[in-house]
Amino acid sequence: MLVTLKLIYYCLRGREGYLRELKMHLLKQTINIPFRFLDKIISFPDSREYPQTEMLRKVYAKMVQAYRLDCVNGTFGSKPDGNFERFLRVQAKVLMTLSEFDRYYRAWLGLAFLLAKDEVDAVDSSPEALKREIKRQWRLDVDFLADKFFEGQLKDDFVEMALSDVLGNMARMTPQEAAPFLAKQISR
Repeated sequence: MLVTLKLIYYCLRGREGYLRELKMHLLKQTINIPFRFLDKIISFPDSREYPQTEMLRKVYAKMVQAYRLDCVNGTFGSKPDGNFERFLRVQAKVLMTLSEFDRYYRAWLGLAFLLAKDEVDAVDSSPEALKREIKRQWRLDVDFLADKFFEGQLKDDFVEMALSDVLGNMARMTPQEAAPFLAKQISR
């Protein structure tokens, strides 16, 4: 509450950027409060009969693993509030349930996977574009690397970095590789 009052105060004083921060804070509260309730009343479907549902389950599991590994890195401070993990969980519960029980939604979920693949394949993967996006989004200056590193075998790695920073690496770790890092989180 105090944070919201501070943001409103700075907005009224006309400080630049605070209106954007206030909007983001209010949006997150609008999502977080109902999602706490939805997380308790919606469950994952018991069966996963369709490929779209199973694909979504695998994507969700990888995203949760990446989130937990990111927490170990301290991205969310010493103790995350759980809002983002809840956000992922509720989305997965809703989409998996719809996919299992409604063929119309299942078709749209399948289409979303296909279109997402097309969009990733269509990303401008020229060395200049990749360097620019990595610098712009993740504030990591890779201009010193020769363009040849952005071509050939490493090209896909740099496209992934431009789109998701290092989260792709965390999502692809096997459970055995991730276990030592996640054990640190549990001991905190």
